[in-house]
Amino acid sequence: MRVFLIFPLFLLAMMTACGSDARESAEQNGSVDADTGAAQTTVAGTVSAHPSRREDLGYRPDPDLKRELQAELLEIAQSRRANASDEAIPTMINELYSLFRTLSVTARALDKNGSFRTEIDTELRRFSGADMKRESDAAKIMNGMSGVYQMYALLAKMKFLGQPERQKEIQNINDITVQNLRPGAPAVEAAAAIADACYNLTSMIMHEIDSENRFDAAFTHIERQYKQGLQVAKKEEDQYINGMFRTFEISQLWALSLNPEREEDVSKMNQ
Repeated sequence: MRVFLIFPLFLLAMMTACGSDARESAEQNGSVDADTGAAQTTVAGTVSAHPSRREDLGYRPDPDLKRELQAELLEIAQSRRANASDEAIPTMINELYSLFRTLSVTARALDKNGSFRTEIDTELRRFSGADMKRESDAAKIMNGMSGVYQMYALLAKMKFLGQPERQKEIQNINDITVQNLRPGAPAVEAAAAIADACYNLTSMIMHEIDSENRFDAAFTHIERQYKQGLQVAKKEEDQYINGMFRTFEISQLWALSLNPEREEDVSKMNQ
């Protein structure tokens, strides 16, 4: 599938976010390419600034949790490879489920005080329970899409904890998305709404992270591409693809903010 480039990026970002020694483990297990020769370019096509690591972002879990999360990320990567397929639909399901699991690890890594652990666990149970009940490919795709959206929304709530206006924005995004997830709604229409919501949520998070305005040029480029995509979209599938690609681009910036020293890896994915 042309859309699901986002999972490898998050896997790479979270492996390094959970601890620098994850790079070595990932290379040994084949989930990260150790040799990169990519140009030093960002999604905006320019050499990026190197933002400093900030302790207040909360990307360093305690050692025991770090080991647990690294092990889970490696298991996700191995499962993803084991379920690889040349067919489009199985690939989409595999990538969506892998991304959902990776986002759940992301949430656990960022939940410094355990304040959101109940919500994270609740969403994990809901996702697993729904998967057991849904046998058709279409149902599994929608379970994956809705699970990914819920995790993005949870990450946004975590990031903007204690900020009522931002929490209201998140709720407004959710209200609009829920309207398009009504019973009987065409699957592609629901997917398009989820993709737009994921883009808006990741954009909010990354703008907050980029307090030093290092990625202003990239944000301008991505927003322009997003709006142009909406203008030329002739059907919901086009809107879905536009939203997912823009989410991928925002996620590149997120990965760079976490691991500026891994710019070549992120650039290689972009290319």
